[in-house]
Amino acid sequence: MPERRCVLTSQSQSTDRMVRLVVDPEGQLVPDVAAKLPGRGVWVLADGTLVRQAIKNGSLLKAACRSLKTGLKKDAVPESLVDSVVVLLTKRCLDRLGLEQRAGNLVTGFDKIKAALAKKGSGEPALVFAASDGAADGRRKIKSAVGEHVPVVDLFDRAQLSGALGRENAVHVLLLESGGTEKLKADIGRLVGLSEKD
Repeated sequence: MPERRCVLTSQSQSTDRMVRLVVDPEGQLVPDVAAKLPGRGVWVLADGTLVRQAIKNGSLLKAACRSLKTGLKKDAVPESLVDSVVVLLTKRCLDRLGLEQRAGNLVTGFDKIKAALAKKGSGEPALVFAASDGAADGRRKIKSAVGEHVPVVDLFDRAQLSGALGRENAVHVLLLESGGTEKLKADIGRLVGLSEKD
C-alpha cells in the first residue's frame, strides 16, 4: 500500500489509514474517499478527533494552503467535513457489502453463519457484521461463535445492513475472504477512526 504524508501530523502513513481531500471548483475542501478525483489533494489521517480539532482551530486550512501552495477562502473547510467523510465511507462500505452479496461471499443469519463456520471448504471468514441495534446478547453470541481471530463490526444498524443486502431484518452477516475484502477492511478502519469523538 502506498504511503502519503498527513498534512496535520507531518507523518507518513499507509493510504488505507488516510483520507484524501481536494479543492472543488467552488474552492471548498471536499473528501475524496476513493482517491480518484482530479487535481492536487492533501492527505489527513483518518482520526476524527485530530481532524475536528484542526478544523476548529484553523490548522487544517493553513496546512492545506501550505501544501497546495494556494490561498483558500476562510470558509473553504466546512465544519461538517468529518461527517461528510463518514457518510461517504458508510455508503462505500454498504455498497461493497451489496457487491459481496451478489458475488456469493456473504452468509446471513446466526444459524447459517454457525453452519458455514463448521463446514469445511465454505471459505475463510474475514469479517462478521452485527447490527448495532441488535441485542447485546446476540452480539456476544456471534463473537463467541466466530472466535477471536475474526473481527466483529457493529458500525451499521439493522436498516443499513438490510438495505445494503436487499433483504429484511439482516442482523448478523458473515463476509468470506474475497478479492474485495482488504479494501472493505481498510474502509471500515478509516470509518472507525473518523467516527470516534473526543
